[in-house]
Amino acid sequence: MDWDAIRRKYTEDAHSIDKARKIHAAVTEKVRRLEIPLADTPLSPRGVIAALPYDLLAEVLREVWTELMGGEPGVDLEKALRAFAADEPFPEEQHDALEELPVFLRPAVTGYLTRLREKNEGHQEAGTGTGSCPFCGTYPRMAFDSETSRELACLLCGKQWRFQRIGCPFCGNADHETLGYFDVEGVEGVRVQYCSECKHYLKVFDTRKRTVRDAETEDVLSLDLDTAAQEEGYL
Repeated sequence: MDWDAIRRKYTEDAHSIDKARKIHAAVTEKVRRLEIPLADTPLSPRGVIAALPYDLLAEVLREVWTELMGGEPGVDLEKALRAFAADEPFPEEQHDALEELPVFLRPAVTGYLTRLREKNEGHQEAGTGTGSCPFCGTYPRMAFDSETSRELACLLCGKQWRFQRIGCPFCGNADHETLGYFDVEGVEGVRVQYCSECKHYLKVFDTRKRTVRDAETEDVLSLDLDTAAQEEGYL
């Protein structure tokens, strides 16, 4: 994560970004100490998310929360982790720090999943041929285009894989008449691909026009495109 680039982009949020950076570093360091298992059998993309050690990750987050925030988090961190990993709404418990939950949850889930993928690379089931991540089954939110190919990027486990240029990774639609693009003023080298069939969208980064950083950083730097796509009714 290129925090300096994010801070330059959102100068008005410098204080919040510095706080997020500190939390991210603390969580990442503790997750890095956890033992990562080597699978006995090929990992199935359908089962990776469900099999995460949510109780262990929740304990890590509780420790960091106590160290950095003081006191108890006031929410069920295990439930929150499961919701985040499955892209579902957070638990209904109300708490003053509820808005800060993603800052804690993301590095815990992504850090563990990335290490799990790296340790078990080459020891997983073959991809299904759909647009979902071949490792953890998550649908992508971004793609990187080069002169000859397109690679989708999973923001949970860091996996990148090839996919056809004309095609929706969410529903498989390959009809160019119902697939389209739009740009957002002031954002160079990135555009939104949308599907009129399933109403999902994808942020597409043109590596010929833009020097891209890691996927996590580029996702944060292009939040304007998410806002524009969602305002147009895309998911």
